[in-house]
Amino acid sequence: MKIQRKLISAGVFVLFVLLLTSCKVVVKETYDHSVDFSKYKTFCWMTGCEFKFNGPEYLNDSLLRESLKASLIRELESKGLQEDSNNPELLVGFAITVQDEQAVIYHRAEDSHVYYQPLTTDREVINYLKGTLIIGMADKTESRMVWQSHAVSYMELNPDFSEKNIRKGIKHVLKNFPPKPDK
Repeated sequence: MKIQRKLISAGVFVLFVLLLTSCKVVVKETYDHSVDFSKYKTFCWMTGCEFKFNGPEYLNDSLLRESLKASLIRELESKGLQEDSNNPELLVGFAITVQDEQAVIYHRAEDSHVYYQPLTTDREVINYLKGTLIIGMADKTESRMVWQSHAVSYMELNPDFSEKNIRKGIKHVLKNFPPKPDK
């Protein structure tokens, strides 16, 4: 029975990990429907046109910062925008948040009765991260936000912030920018 219980316990743990790692990135966008986004041709960063990292300090290393910046620029340029610190029409900002989260799996005591299986104190705690990337764009002349995207996903405890994954993430978050005009 103990071996069977351990196998079931291991199976539940593996299933939970697979569910976490297979979670898709959930992206939600909000934007001003009255704005004609085709009028925007230039951008720079919100903080005085200087790119600044806005996220947990432990993620603030020069390679990650440069990879984020290059990926944002590359993706915005692919959408027809050019970086211009002298005369930007859009101001672009981003923020990263990472939260430590836990899930607790309780194991049931061995009992032959099908309908009654009390919880025991045997439990497993699974640690994971919940990451959020927010990209916002403001109209510089009107000083107001016109577009924002929130991407939320569960991550491994030691996420892979390779250049390839950062590019893929930025592309995914900006997939629907600029929004299609309302009819």
